[in-house]
Amino acid sequence: FEATPHLYIGVPGEKSVKQAGREVIKRRCFYLELPLSQEQAGIVADALVEMMGIREAIVADREIRVTYDLLEATAEQVERTLLKTGARLGNGWKEQLRRSLVHYREDCETANLEVADRGRHSHH
Repeated sequence: FEATPHLYIGVPGEKSVKQAGREVIKRRCFYLELPLSQEQAGIVADALVEMMGIREAIVADREIRVTYDLLEATAEQVERTLLKTGARLGNGWKEQLRRSLVHYREDCETANLEVADRGRHSHH
């Protein structure tokens, strides 16, 4: 919210994307360093679906497939939840680069969706 407040609250006379009821559905695959046990997989899946904005979480072997609304959750938040549950994300340079690019693209996309003030309240 702090980074892009007008995405949620809009500006006078114009609704925000969120107020207009829009969703931005994303499907991402997160790769783990090691497969999870059945018990760990259940813990991870439960933690993910408890997050705001998560529509679906499927844990299979070393992959976690998550569907979420970008206006309510980000890949970075999903990753933090995975780490809190003990899931270890893949650590190779390719995987780190891929995740960084996803973070950057999501930041750009939410910034572009934000309702801009467009100079309505210019100071004289």
